[in-house]
Amino acid sequence: MTKYYEKYKKGFLELFFLKILSEEDLYGYELADLVNHLSGKIISISAGNMYPVLYKLEEKGYIESYEKIVGKRMKRVYYHLTEEGKKEFQQMMEDYKKFENAANSIINFQKGQLKKEDNEDFPSD
Repeated sequence: MTKYYEKYKKGFLELFFLKILSEEDLYGYELADLVNHLSGKIISISAGNMYPVLYKLEEKGYIESYEKIVGKRMKRVYYHLTEEGKKEFQQMMEDYKKFENAANSIINFQKGQLKKEDNEDFPSD
């Protein structure tokens, strides 16, 4: 991956986790594995960059954790989206869509697309 990959990934982890947890409760490994799978293995998440984000989301009250016994002795920590987390996720999605549209407008811009006469918001010389 390029040098920008980590920057992009870091900026989106909260959004990814809230989206996935809006569908179902998962434990850490499942969450990381699902992100890896859904992204076609482009976005891989390690415990080192996953758990700090999960702890931050929990601190903010957007998710809660609970333990579940698996087998005879093993415990897994599952994460659950709270009502506050659902509201935050909706706001994040609204902001993301606006940002995505604005970024695409800039990235797809070609000289000659705009004329000063046609757009009063066009920057003046």
